Amino acid sequence: MPPPAQARDERFAISLPAGNLADILEALSAQTGVSFVYDVRLPTARTRAARGHMTARDALDRILQGTPVHAVRIGPRAFRIAARPRSAARRPAPPAAPELQATATADEEIVVTARKLPEALSSIAGAIAVYVPRDPARQDRATRAGDVARAIEGLNVANGGLGRERSFIRGLADSPFNGFSQSTVSVQVDEGRVTYDAAEPGLYLTDIARVEVLKGPQGPLYGTGALGGVYRIVTNRPVIGSTSGTATMGGQMVGSGGLGANAEAMLNLPLVSDLAALRLVGYARSDAGWVDDADGPSDVNRTRIAGGRAALRLASATGWTTDLIGAYQVSHTADSQYVDRDYEDLTRNISQREPRRGVFGLGQAIVSGPIGALRLTAVTSHAWQDQHDVFDASAAATQLGVPGALRYRDGRAYRVFDQEVRLTSAPGSAFAWTAGVSYISAVTRATGAIETATITVPDYFALHRRVTETSLFADGAYPLAPRLKLAIGMRLFRATTEDERQEELDARKVNHAVIGFTPSTSLSYQLADDRLFYVRLGTAYRPGGIDPSNSRTGRYVGDSVRSIEAGGRASFDGGRLDLTFAGFHAVWHNIQSDYLEPAGLVATHNAGDATIFGVEGSATWRPGGGWQLRGGFTIQRPRLTNAADGTRLPKDRRLPVVPDLAGDFAIARTVRLFGHEITPYAAFNYVGASRLSFDDGLDRGMGDYALARAGATTTVGPFTLALDVDNLLDARADSFAYGNPFSIHSEHQYTPLRPRTFSLSVSRSF
Repeated sequence: MPPPAQARDERFAISLPAGNLADILEALSAQTGVSFVYDVRLPTARTRAARGHMTARDALDRILQGTPVHAVRIGPRAFRIAARPRSAARRPAPPAAPELQATATADEEIVVTARKLPEALSSIAGAIAVYVPRDPARQDRATRAGDVARAIEGLNVANGGLGRERSFIRGLADSPFNGFSQSTVSVQVDEGRVTYDAAEPGLYLTDIARVEVLKGPQGPLYGTGALGGVYRIVTNRPVIGSTSGTATMGGQMVGSGGLGANAEAMLNLPLVSDLAALRLVGYARSDAGWVDDADGPSDVNRTRIAGGRAALRLASATGWTTDLIGAYQVSHTADSQYVDRDYEDLTRNISQREPRRGVFGLGQAIVSGPIGALRLTAVTSHAWQDQHDVFDASAAATQLGVPGALRYRDGRAYRVFDQEVRLTSAPGSAFAWTAGVSYISAVTRATGAIETATITVPDYFALHRRVTETSLFADGAYPLAPRLKLAIGMRLFRATTEDERQEELDARKVNHAVIGFTPSTSLSYQLADDRLFYVRLGTAYRPGGIDPSNSRTGRYVGDSVRSIEAGGRASFDGGRLDLTFAGFHAVWHNIQSDYLEPAGLVATHNAGDATIFGVEGSATWRPGGGWQLRGGFTIQRPRLTNAADGTRLPKDRRLPVVPDLAGDFAIARTVRLFGHEITPYAAFNYVGASRLSFDDGLDRGMGDYALARAGATTTVGPFTLALDVDNLLDARADSFAYGNPFSIHSEHQYTPLRPRTFSLSVSRSF
């Protein structure tokens, strides 16, 4: 993504005929990559033609000339369409003042689509946080979900290693173990769900527009499983009117570890000047290891990632667009990243390696266009994820019942098919709504094989699960008064589960279907154009499955969350100071929790009921002179209150992984030095104390650490150089007290933070 100043001044090959206003604005968005939000319903006006090489601002002024609306820039790639003053309704729009373009900042306004409508972030009645990458050469930009969590209040990602990480939002954490219960966070890429019961796939975040995090239960819009919220990656779409590209190369050095390197490239190519474009993205990365074999080689946990994405966009002046997206990523980790001595000592007594290999693929088709005044969107998405882990199983040979067991090979294949068709209201309607039908099918196949020195037991464990969800959904907001708005969402669904599990010689099979209804509602009041207060009620549900420990029914039941929150957003001092705040309370019934059986295999049961109280807030201040400061905090109390049988626990028990307290602070300033623009920055994160699990024997403490980083970027001619030092103070702490499920009961395990890491990169845009 080009830096903000470049985005404002970029010129595009634009070819727009005279036509319907709504259709031409959609075509302009496809040709330039800009987004629109609407203050008024678009009139049925006919635009003027716009052809030639020009900026998006110039094109807007031409096509809106003589119409009752005009465009106001609210961000580097965003415009607000508002009613033109009556006295100017028939006069040509004046060109944007150059001085206003020069002083605009990338933080003016963000347009998000997580709620299936384009909305200005400041106007949303609910808790949503957005991570927007800055200059692609910045080394402090997020490349994985764990990096995003450092900048988003309430988002926690367990540090289990690439492809083993589980995400949690606002304290709704069920377990650190990668079992077979549906994730409490729905992971989306663009318009489709990509995980169901798999861990966060470790997608490499390059050439993305933003990451949108919806907090709190999101059952109405996203279906079963979105108990804690939604983590949505929005990729950059092809831009039809631009030929552009970027290339980045970098290197890393880990203290007490080895060397690493990375390379990324993007190319945007118009195929037909005003009809189609192709965007190609490729990347490769090798992260140095830092865990040593006590009796052998060093830095054994090196990780390699390689992948790419291709997107084809077809668009026309009628307002219809078709996006075809394909993505593929393969990763390989040479060994686990936990140690068995102490997190201060980065060594482990390794009798055998525990490598991991993961493959992720995605195919997606998105068709969108006008149906009268409404807009139709049809999405077909298919994601697949294969994971292969090897664990040292020698410590659990007796419990496994296989004398001389050495290795356990865990193979999993996940498939998620997501089909959705929805209608949305006309742009700028006072009553903004979306409604549609959805079908999701998630298939999981898991196998476990045990190897000894002489034999292999190939079918020691097997699981086959197929879950389908068919649903009707609707969500809309209606103004009760000029500044008061009521929003209601609902989803009626039927979820079926076909579950078959074989463990040793014990086979179980459960078929189950449930019909459910998940509503939401919010009330918001706009105190001023830049100040909003809201109250929201949310719900979500996820279906049950097989529970080997339940001798009566053989299954665990579905769990549900109800939450209430109150919060707001406000800007002061002419937009220099932005504040967000929220308080929330959630009640979680029949928690599904993955747990370790004595042999080390993972199963799921109902753990009881919980309540979560919390407050969170953030502030961004731009005092001028190139300065920008940002800080945020989360204070929460996630506690298990009732046991699975409904009895009140003698004392509240903390839910796993998530801390009660977390905070972050960042500061940056852009200055000119020796004729070059330089941006030094520094950031600080604190993660409070937490626990591994509430299961007996695994109540181990972790967390309570601070991380600091600092760096700088500068532009020299066409090149951008970046230097970054992460974990600046070389903090040592246990970030995740878990590594091997077969030995965790018999030994202490620690997952240390990555030591101090120096990174240097060079990037060029063309």
